[in-house]
Amino acid sequence: MNTPTKVTVVTHVVSGDLWAGAEVQVYSLCRALVDSPHLQLTAVVFNEGVLSQNLRELGVEVEVADEARHGALKMVKIIRDHCRRHNTTVLHTHGFKENILGILGKDLAGVPYSVRTVHGNPEVEISFKSPHKWLVRQLDLLLGRLRQQTIVAVSSQLETTLGRVFPGKVRKIFNFVDVDGIREQWPKRPSTGGEHFRIGIVGRLMPVKRIDLFIRTIALLNEQGFKCVGVVIGSGPMEQRMRALALNLGITGRIEFKGFINPAFGELRTLDALLMTSDHEGLPMTLLEALAMEIPVIAHRVGGIPEVLADGECGWLVDEQSPEAYAKTTAQALRSRIELGKKTEKGLLHALTTFGLCANTKKYEELYIQ
Repeated sequence: MNTPTKVTVVTHVVSGDLWAGAEVQVYSLCRALVDSPHLQLTAVVFNEGVLSQNLRELGVEVEVADEARHGALKMVKIIRDHCRRHNTTVLHTHGFKENILGILGKDLAGVPYSVRTVHGNPEVEISFKSPHKWLVRQLDLLLGRLRQQTIVAVSSQLETTLGRVFPGKVRKIFNFVDVDGIREQWPKRPSTGGEHFRIGIVGRLMPVKRIDLFIRTIALLNEQGFKCVGVVIGSGPMEQRMRALALNLGITGRIEFKGFINPAFGELRTLDALLMTSDHEGLPMTLLEALAMEIPVIAHRVGGIPEVLADGECGWLVDEQSPEAYAKTTAQALRSRIELGKKTEKGLLHALTTFGLCANTKKYEELYIQ
């Protein structure tokens, strides 16, 4: 007589308002695990969008607790009812609001196990000067300590930071990409030998991403005789301000604003280099994708970036947040063809061995099934 396979029901709670790091990683994880005979995956998202559509295409049942229409109590009720209906075994949350509402909903539903993934450092410092945000943050931390069993850190830097906040609960599981799948669909672009280098940046156009530094770097490089075009891939509230900055610097013909592109691989493939000028980062998905596609990376030494770039063995790290520092490093990188080839080759191997799909999704599966 065959013993029935025990199925663990995992429900993800995620915003879904953007197609950004957390959403991309949730989708990648679900895509990797959706066919597991041991797991059933569901999701509650707070916004209809790219993530909810992509999850449904995978066959994941998605429920929308629309934060534009519902208050917090109604959203908690939706999470509770979803978990009861699906007999959720594990609730997996992604973000401050998702953590709080998800934990309350799963406790009301009697879900026995809960995990959160921390995808990056907080984007703003929270203090008593903003009491509402401070209280939300404290509630988030308290519920994490008392009502969740595991805190997943996506980088070693976050593992260290979170270990002080959630002692004994932190487990490191890197963000990951399907390196082989990316390379199969988007093979390495042969060098065009064009007159102008194409240097890109990818991300939401928000203050933390420092698109202003990127644009000023492109202006400075051209001023110094290093002919290049800056490619901005992404959209956001600062777009008009960034367009105005390019106009004021006299480089509108040297900056291409591509807007939001999904997937961005086709545009990434046209780049000679990727810049990451953010004030802080967790472990950026775009960085892993660039390594998989053998695109040279020049990035701020912050958050999980040095770990992904192996302290400079797989790319170039910049310590000083200034156009001068980025311009100098970028010019040196693109002029050093032998070093460039060595670093991108090492980056590809590093992505495969450390940030590949199989090893990291297996860690999540082991986390869920225990």
